[in-house]
Amino acid sequence: MIVFILITVCVVLYYIKFRYFRKHLYELSDSLPGVGYLPILGHIHWVIGGPEKIYKNIQRLGELIEGTGGISKIWIGPSLYVVISNPEDVQKLLETSLEKDSSYRFLRTWLGNGLFVAPLNLWKRQRRALVPIFANRVIEDYIEVFHNEAVTLVKQLDENLGKPEFDVFKHITSCTLDISFETAMGEKMDLQHTADSAYLHARNCVMSIINMRIFKPWMQPDAIFKLTPYSKTQEENIYLTRKFTEEVIAKRRIMHQNGIYKEGRKDLLELLLREDETKFNNKELREHLDAITIAGNDTTALTISYTLLLLGMHQREQELVYKELHEIFGDSKRTTTKEDLYKMEYLERVIKETMRLYTVTPIIARETKSEVKLSSCTLPPGVACIVPLFLIHRSKKLWGPDSESFNPDRFLPENSIDRHPCAYIPFSHGLRNCIGKKYGMLVMKCVLGNVLRNYKVTAKACDRLKMEILLIPVSGHLIKLEKRT
Repeated sequence: MIVFILITVCVVLYYIKFRYFRKHLYELSDSLPGVGYLPILGHIHWVIGGPEKIYKNIQRLGELIEGTGGISKIWIGPSLYVVISNPEDVQKLLETSLEKDSSYRFLRTWLGNGLFVAPLNLWKRQRRALVPIFANRVIEDYIEVFHNEAVTLVKQLDENLGKPEFDVFKHITSCTLDISFETAMGEKMDLQHTADSAYLHARNCVMSIINMRIFKPWMQPDAIFKLTPYSKTQEENIYLTRKFTEEVIAKRRIMHQNGIYKEGRKDLLELLLREDETKFNNKELREHLDAITIAGNDTTALTISYTLLLLGMHQREQELVYKELHEIFGDSKRTTTKEDLYKMEYLERVIKETMRLYTVTPIIARETKSEVKLSSCTLPPGVACIVPLFLIHRSKKLWGPDSESFNPDRFLPENSIDRHPCAYIPFSHGLRNCIGKKYGMLVMKCVLGNVLRNYKVTAKACDRLKMEILLIPVSGHLIKLEKRT
């Protein structure tokens, strides 16, 4: 009996202390509108279920939140999140709060402290070192690599001519990974010819486990997760994904120590090794390269796949893209140049509209490090915030009554001039936006340009999506191809 009483007293005291140190969060929560919550459970019921159900739930919750005026709250277990969808407030948050939310810790297990997920104190140093290697003059040197891998992709796609619809994403992601590895490390993975490689299997396995932890709160505590078989599986597959990168870095480090430097086009690893001021060790180099080849690759591959899907559904816009490409290339099969890519203005608008409708990174999460004054409230330090890009990009308030429609001309200069800078942020906004957005856009234009010069695409409507770490169609990116003559 005495033991029971002592335990009860300890629990009560812990709860009082817990509430006291989080008093500012409860006060903030009381001042914010909230929708869709249940007593005790909060909003946790919205994130229970399979990936498709979770997407539908979050989409519906987002619609309810939009009706509150652009700022609301959700409680997931003991965690408070302030949801911000008003562009003016989004801009204030993203320009002042550069720390990623704690939910990114699951990705750090895999990517370490690479630029994409690094804590703020490390990110500042890394950004200074990495910005120069993503300069236009450096990226433009890689266009030949983009083109060569896109040509290989076209040859691979030939195998699907005259066949039923197929999921183009697996072909696209192999192509973009080959591009990523060659530009990042100067090494060919040749995944386009080895689609069932151990690397791809390991990569997909780790993504699946991380996604599970993000959307299943009971799997988030490390103490519980390590008791499950998923922990060992994740560890084994992370090792496989890192093995190739670590071997390349070790080999190149020895070459540099012996005064042997790579001639010709410089890959990103070569540029980092030559930058004396950074002095990254091998682990840090691997984390940066993983951020590029893993985190940056899927967003690019998914956007290319969604673009093909949308053009397959909208033949008029596809013919306008083809007309533009024919005006640039004629009937030639010549190599794509940087001048060609900058002439693809309509294709760029198509890509931008695709990223609006299918924002593959649907949510940005940040944590305030200092007080942030928004339009209707002031956020204290230590508050987790969510920016629902998928909601902002389809908002009828921001994009009009046809916000669900595919219209690339939304991005004509005359139609964009009065648009708020945070009404459209597929690459995020502020100092911590995507460092590789120019690189990604050139890859997408080069790959799509090569595919659409060679094939006419048809596709059915994509009306079922699922929420994983990224936004993915339930049935895949299913298209049919017809050879252009």
